[in-house]
Amino acid sequence: MRQERRGLKRQANGRRSKKTPTQLALRFGAVLAAVAVWLVAAAGVSGAQETPSQPPDRQALLELYDATDGPNWRKAASWGSEAPLGYWHGVTIDREGRVIALRLPDNGLSGELPTGLGALDRLEVLDLSYNEIVGEIPGELGALSGLRVLDLNSNRLERPIPPEIGDLAQLEVLNVRNNGLWGALPTELGELAVLRVLDVRTNSFSRPIPAEFGGLASLTHFHGSGNRFSGEIPVELGALEHLEWLDLSRNQLEGAIPAQIGDLSSLRWLDLSANRLTGEIRAEFGGLDSLLRLNLSHNDLSGLLPAQLGTLDQIEELLLSANELSGPIPPELGNLSTLERLELDRNYFNGSIPSRLGGLGRLTHLILSSNELTGRMPPDLGTLTELRVLDVSNNELSGRIPSQIGSARSLRELDLGGNRLHGVMPSSIGKLTALERLRLDNNELSGAIPHSFGKLAELTVLELHNNNLTGEIPASLGNLASLRHMKLAGNRLSGQIPAALGKLGGLERLDLRYNALSGELPASLSRLVGLTHLWLGSNDLSGPLPPWLGELGNLRWLDVRINHFEGEIPPELGRLGNLVALYLSYNSLSGEIPAELGNLERLQMLMIRRNELSGEIPVELASLANLRWLNLWSNDLTGEIPPELGSLAKLERLDLDENMLRGEIPPELGNLTSLTELWLNNNQLTGSIPAELGNLTNLRRLYLMVNQLSGEIPVELANLEKLQRLYLWGNQLSGEIPPELGILTRLTHLYLIDNRLSGEVPAELGTLTNLQQIFISANDFSGCLPAAWESLETSADDLGALGLPFCPADAP
Repeated sequence: MRQERRGLKRQANGRRSKKTPTQLALRFGAVLAAVAVWLVAAAGVSGAQETPSQPPDRQALLELYDATDGPNWRKAASWGSEAPLGYWHGVTIDREGRVIALRLPDNGLSGELPTGLGALDRLEVLDLSYNEIVGEIPGELGALSGLRVLDLNSNRLERPIPPEIGDLAQLEVLNVRNNGLWGALPTELGELAVLRVLDVRTNSFSRPIPAEFGGLASLTHFHGSGNRFSGEIPVELGALEHLEWLDLSRNQLEGAIPAQIGDLSSLRWLDLSANRLTGEIRAEFGGLDSLLRLNLSHNDLSGLLPAQLGTLDQIEELLLSANELSGPIPPELGNLSTLERLELDRNYFNGSIPSRLGGLGRLTHLILSSNELTGRMPPDLGTLTELRVLDVSNNELSGRIPSQIGSARSLRELDLGGNRLHGVMPSSIGKLTALERLRLDNNELSGAIPHSFGKLAELTVLELHNNNLTGEIPASLGNLASLRHMKLAGNRLSGQIPAALGKLGGLERLDLRYNALSGELPASLSRLVGLTHLWLGSNDLSGPLPPWLGELGNLRWLDVRINHFEGEIPPELGRLGNLVALYLSYNSLSGEIPAELGNLERLQMLMIRRNELSGEIPVELASLANLRWLNLWSNDLTGEIPPELGSLAKLERLDLDENMLRGEIPPELGNLTSLTELWLNNNQLTGSIPAELGNLTNLRRLYLMVNQLSGEIPVELANLEKLQRLYLWGNQLSGEIPPELGILTRLTHLYLIDNRLSGEVPAELGTLTNLQQIFISANDFSGCLPAAWESLETSADDLGALGLPFCPADAP
């Protein structure tokens, strides 16, 4: 660095050469400019030349330059040169050439702050915000007795704020937000009598807020959100008569809100949300005449909402969501003529919605969801012409939807779901042409879907599911060009799926499940290439599964179960590389399972039970590495179980029951250590039960009944410590029951009936205290039965059929 400065000096004092007239003119102009700069400096503005008697300022700046990677700053004009300090980028000096302001925001500074900054003893403004400064705040900054602004926000500073900052008697602004500072705020900050702005938000400060902050007589803004402050809010803050902004949200504050906060007559913004505050909302808050925003949401506040809040005649936002407030909503809130947002959701408010809320002419957001509100929706809400969001979902509202709601023409979101509303949906909703979300689901609405809904050109979400709607799906819904989600499930809609829905090019989710829709799938749906979820299950749809389904390359979920689809499964489904779930169960599909389904590498759920499929299980299914459920139950599948299925490491449930599978159970299934249920019953399986099944330590249900299995029950099954149901009945098993099964303490159902088992029933089985049912008859047991089984009424007939006595209660 010294060599660079020497080089600059040598260039300035280099040998003179003959100048052209143009060069001389330029040089003369430069001299005049320098004189002008000197004259300006005499007036005390940036650009003056410092006096030689003040070297510490230059040295301090050079230390900063060296410590924070100066050569890579975004702007560094004249830094490190012999030019006057007033020429250095971001530096302002006074008439004596001393540095009074250093402003280098968003300038690429990185590294630690040097302690030498404390030598800038006339500094008034230090702004190093939006850089990459690390380390700690030097305590030496406390020597800057004239400092008015200290702005270090949006860096990567760590460690606590040094208590020496409390010595800055002239400090008006302290901004250290968006850093990694931690520890307690120093109580010494409470001595900053002229401090106006204290911004410490989004750090990791902890411990209580110092009560000494009540002495910050000039404070107007206190930003403390996004830390880990604990303890109670100091009552002393109520003495800050000039405070306009108090934001302590997103901390761990607890206890009651001090009543003294209600004395802050200058307060315009009060945000205490996302803490652990308890107690009631103070009636004193009604005296905060200047308040524009009150946010107490996401706490544990309880009790009634004080009617005195209705006197906040300048309030624009009243946000009390996610507390434990109860009682009625005060009608006095209808007096808040300036109110724009009222959010009371996720509480326990009861009673009716006050009709006086219809007089809040500036209201844009009314959110009352997830309470216990009853009664009818006030028609007066239709007069709220500025209202953009109306959410009263998940209450107990009843009656009809008032037709007047169609007059709230600014509505973008209308959510009335999860109530007890009945009757027909008013066609006037079709007049809400700005509407983007319409949710009327989970009510008792009846009648047809109004054709006028097709006029809602901005609609992106339409949810009418779980009602009693009847009639056909209106073809006019195909005009909703902006629609992304359509959910009409759980109604009694009939007729065919309108071909017009194929015009919904942006549709991502189509849910028509649990209706009475009939006919074939319209080919126009092949144009819905953005579709990610197609739910058509539980209808009366028929015909073949169309091959064009394989063209919907974004599909993640395809559900057509419980319909009347027939024919073969299209091999084109193997092209759906994003598919996660494929539900084809309960149809009349026939033919073989396409080997192409083995290409669905993201597939987690493959459900094709209760169809008429034949042929063997394709070995290609072993390629489905993400598969969690494989359910082929109740088909006509033949051949052996592919041992390759043992490679499906994520498989949790394997259902191959009620087919015509033969051969032995592959021991490789013992590799499926994530398996919780294994259903192989009602097949033609032979051979012994593989001991390797004892490796399935997560297994809860094992169903092997009604096969032709032989040999002994493997003692290794005792390793299945989570097993709850063991069904081995209807086979040709022989030998004795392993006494080790007595350690299966979670077992609730044990079915060994109709085998060739013999010997005594192990006394150890009497320790299975969770056992609810045991069926072991139609074998050849001897001896006595565990005494504990005598109380099993559900199995009394089966145990009686054995003709064996119960062992004495004290028998070993």
